[in-house]
Amino acid sequence: MKLGLFTDPHYSHQELTCSTRRPVLSYGKVREAMEAMAGCDLVLCLGDLINDCGNSAENRKRLAEMAALLHSFSMPVYCLPGNHDYEAFTLTEFQQITDCLAPPSVLRLCGKTLLFPNASYREDGTPYDGNPVDWTDSCIPSSELGLLRRTLAEPETEEAYVFLHQNLDPDVEGHHIIRNAPEVRALLSSSGKVKAVLQVHYNPGHEN
Repeated sequence: MKLGLFTDPHYSHQELTCSTRRPVLSYGKVREAMEAMAGCDLVLCLGDLINDCGNSAENRKRLAEMAALLHSFSMPVYCLPGNHDYEAFTLTEFQQITDCLAPPSVLRLCGKTLLFPNASYREDGTPYDGNPVDWTDSCIPSSELGLLRRTLAEPETEEAYVFLHQNLDPDVEGHHIIRNAPEVRALLSSSGKVKAVLQVHYNPGHEN
């Protein structure tokens, strides 16, 4: 299995945000990344495909541009929406514009199981979907924990990899960690089948 992965391009027409981000350059950078990942079995974007600029028409334009770019390559693409995507779109809108699967999802590829839980819920179980987003309040709800548990228990799940936008790692700055991270880490660890967890969102970067 050969995966290509990129994340957090924050694409928009804006020249500069957050002092250091240059969203207007992201389209070209993603194109270069896609060219470098030619031949992969699957390409993954793990969130924040766009940066909400406060204009719904502009947001749709930029997301459609990015989706067209991704689908112009011969490789299948999966886009997991991040908190910035939810600031601009509902999950259904994001899925319709990008023409990608929606989380939570389970993919079987080359004998591996790829799990995509959705942590874009508040601790009280309310989804970000269509509601104001507080990115510091994130959680994987009990319904999705059940899906993870059942999938990991299935005989065909021999080797699993988990991909999510928000963080489970306790060493990352606290606002980026989902509220029920200890429970999720225990679930994944107890299965004995999870070989790696790829999480993004924390833009300074961290590896453990």
